[in-house]
Amino acid sequence: MSAIYTKDPSTGERVTLSELAKRHGVHVSTISRRYGEGKRGQALVAHVDMHVHLAEQNAKAHEAAERRKAIILLSMNALSRPLKQLGGN
Repeated sequence: MSAIYTKDPSTGERVTLSELAKRHGVHVSTISRRYGEGKRGQALVAHVDMHVHLAEQNAKAHEAAERRKAIILLSMNALSRPLKQLGGN
């Protein structure tokens, strides 16, 4: 497997992704994933504020849970009606 080269946003040097990770203190798998997502420059090496990241993840999880809850409640409501109300015999 050959190395992938990109520019170090701090120096403008052409370096491998693993060298970029070492220089900026970011795990190489994080750099590789971001590179694969099409991120370049400062976006490759940006550090994440974990408090903000966790808050965003919690908000997404809460929204998903609320959607699931709404779907279940709607399904239960429809199933709890008498068959005549649903148009049956």
